[in-house]
Amino acid sequence: MSRSETFFYSALQALLVCVSGLGALLLPMSLIWLVENDPTVPWPVTFKTAADIWLAGHGVSIDFAAGTLLGSKVPAFSFAFLPLGLSLLLGFAVYRIGRKLASAPLAWPGWLGALLTYGGSAFLLSAITASESVSANNLLALATVLAFVAVALFLGTFTGNPIEIAQIGIESVERQTLQAWGRIRFNNFGWAIRALAGPALRAGTGAVAILLLVSALAQAALVAGNWILITQLYEGIRVTALGGIMVTAGQLAILPNLAIYGATWFVGTGFSIGSGSLISPLGTAVGPMPALPILGALPIGTASIGLIALAVPLVGGFIATLSIRRLADQIRFEFASAWSAALSLGLSVAAVAAVEMGILVALASGAVGPGRLSEVGANPWSVAATVFIETAAVSVLAAFLSARPDAPDHDLLKKVKR
Repeated sequence: MSRSETFFYSALQALLVCVSGLGALLLPMSLIWLVENDPTVPWPVTFKTAADIWLAGHGVSIDFAAGTLLGSKVPAFSFAFLPLGLSLLLGFAVYRIGRKLASAPLAWPGWLGALLTYGGSAFLLSAITASESVSANNLLALATVLAFVAVALFLGTFTGNPIEIAQIGIESVERQTLQAWGRIRFNNFGWAIRALAGPALRAGTGAVAILLLVSALAQAALVAGNWILITQLYEGIRVTALGGIMVTAGQLAILPNLAIYGATWFVGTGFSIGSGSLISPLGTAVGPMPALPILGALPIGTASIGLIALAVPLVGGFIATLSIRRLADQIRFEFASAWSAALSLGLSVAAVAAVEMGILVALASGAVGPGRLSEVGANPWSVAATVFIETAAVSVLAAFLSARPDAPDHDLLKKVKR
């Protein structure tokens, strides 16, 4: 494709993503408005609500003025919470645009087209839906959405499907340039970093993946085991069948957030649903919470259960470090002793796991309402520090098995080692 074709193709794709994302929110909400119409609520309010949810899915903070909410007076507050389920769907749609640009002769016209279209849509929505009671800062919303889209676009372009690129026979200049720059920079690193980077990244990511998988399975088991309480909570909020479907859809949008909260529970730091509350494996203290039925499946910790829960990140880190044995040939060749190899690999794996968990917790936490609900989630720094300590303790031990240096291949060196 030529530059203009790449530009307009990406602009059109970005517009389709915007329309389909907003439409997926607006259509069911409009159906509820139509079927369960409250004469005092005009349809534009439904449109504004859908637009605000769409913006929030991109990380935009929605500001609420002081007023009355559900019959109670509330102070001004901000909804600064990323529903990761919705965000992942929106991000994946943009990511696919980036993947297509990986096989274009030049990717930057496509980036420009997608960013202009998406940014213009976000700015227009934030402007036309703003009111005295609910609004989003137009420039901040534009910057946040552009950052969200840029990350997804660039990831798609630079991690595009190599098989598809090989079939087409074209690879974007930007992708080739970045890959060449990355290879040069990586080769200029010290021998220790070159040997440790790949295995540590895989093992650290594997440890986080195991932790999240166990958390998700535990969440599913809690939902199944507490279905009576969850059903009672559904009945308590007194919504119709359509309303119940929308409530369920909203809960699905935050399931990844809950999985990350569950991971912090297994780590031991726990999480909070409102300031002053704490849900951890060693004890639970909560106050008034949002009327979401899924919260009826929150884990309730005791000391005996807590000791078992803390074994999950330990076992996960140990298994993940053992699993990269086949990728640790360079470590076994470069390092001179088992101690240096084990400490270097174990601490590197722990650092990767800590950084990844810290980022995930930061993305999953935020503010969902006034007062105590301005703090929901966990502290990313404390979670990262705890994950580092726990993972390092077991990864160093596992590294003695997966990264023990090879025996020297020279007779004199063998004698020295003895």
